[in-house]
Amino acid sequence: MDQRIKKGAFRVPSVPLLLLALLVGCAGPPSHEGQDWAQVPITDVRMVAGDWVGVVKKPTALLSEGSVRLMILENSTYVFAGKTTSKAAAGAGPLKVRDGRLIGETDRRAVRIALYDHQGQPILAVEATNHETGDQFRGDFTKAQ
Repeated sequence: MDQRIKKGAFRVPSVPLLLLALLVGCAGPPSHEGQDWAQVPITDVRMVAGDWVGVVKKPTALLSEGSVRLMILENSTYVFAGKTTSKAAAGAGPLKVRDGRLIGETDRRAVRIALYDHQGQPILAVEATNHETGDQFRGDFTKAQ
């Protein structure tokens, strides 16, 4: 079959829309490399105990998943609560210091936390995997004010 495209049936998206899609699509997880970033080995959970806030994203998603509050307790446990526009999540689990990072493993999720110094500010880089869905999440957290 020979089908012809009608004039005006195909429109090229506007330049700002293309730029936005390109920027969002290329924006992967934050990079913690370069002279402005220095990894700080975690030797004791008390180094990072306290309240932290950040935005967690799926590396494959175009938009942010949601804001999260993370509490790391001196008894080597973590508690988090977060929400998106469509759902909320909360959880908790144990933490262990391993190879300069905090590692947490439960039946529901695995968590890896690294501490960085970024221009004098402590940043927690958090990676989490949901065992039930296989979804992976990443985010940078700063100390809550």
